Amino acid sequence: MTVLLEKTAQPQIQSRILRGFHLLMACACSGVLLVTVVACKLTSLRLPNPLGIAIALAFAAAVVFTLAIFWHEKGKMDLRDAALTIPWVLLLSAILPPLVLAAARLDMPLQDANLARFDQWFGISVPNIVSWSSRHWVGNLINRTYTLLSPLLLLSVFLPALTGKVKNAQLFVLANLIAFTIGLPLFALLPAIGPWYGYHVSPTPHQFDCQTAILLFRAPEHRVTHIDAIICFPSFHVIWAISCAAALWGFRFARIPVALLSGMIVVSTVTTGWHYVCDVAAGLAVAILSLALAKAFIDNNRAGRMRTEPLVRQ
Repeated sequence: MTVLLEKTAQPQIQSRILRGFHLLMACACSGVLLVTVVACKLTSLRLPNPLGIAIALAFAAAVVFTLAIFWHEKGKMDLRDAALTIPWVLLLSAILPPLVLAAARLDMPLQDANLARFDQWFGISVPNIVSWSSRHWVGNLINRTYTLLSPLLLLSVFLPALTGKVKNAQLFVLANLIAFTIGLPLFALLPAIGPWYGYHVSPTPHQFDCQTAILLFRAPEHRVTHIDAIICFPSFHVIWAISCAAALWGFRFARIPVALLSGMIVVSTVTTGWHYVCDVAAGLAVAILSLALAKAFIDNNRAGRMRTEPLVRQ
């Protein structure tokens, strides 16, 4: 009689699934790193303290690997596998920002006039929306959520990874990698500053600093001393808000509040005057496509590994 020895086969299946994910991430991150190095050379981009960044990454990875070994020894494979997504997040957070800055140096024509015109074709005026939000309590409430993306990102990275939500942790990492793969070429080819620039209205002090940073980054010999928010189209604020909601969807108690917060963050990108409506639409499209592709890979990888696991004859 042919039976599946579950106690023996399950760890083998899980190990094969994990190898598939890490192999993909290793190949993808190697490619991103190579492109980043070449792009920095071609654009004469000089980054501050790369050695310090490398040392910090090595230390953080050592801490995570120690935790993963601990969970492995305890037989907690889900906790181990979920924790092992953290090094990929840290690596991507180190190698992607220089690539963003290099893309900003391609010196393609600014598209603010076209983006503002696109919004106006649909009868939308970002300055009018900003004016309304500043005078209405609902608008003020939505505006306050704009800065909550950073803590939401941290929560989305570490909560699934430290609680054994393997699929959610992998989905978040892979979807973000895909989103950058799609979004960075769009940003490089269609650079913009922001609605205040396209509509010729007075910026806030922070928006003016952002405008100055973008224009400086486009200067070939500018030495980077800090990294500011320079991506306008598509809106990565929107992309991250959606991917955070997907990452935290595995926690039933958090689904409604996280969905509400993520939705308010998406709306706040316009009500605060930081993004054109077409930035938001493009961000939504990139986020949905990235999550769909990431989920398809994870599901197919899991199904494929399970099909190749042999049956054991007793």
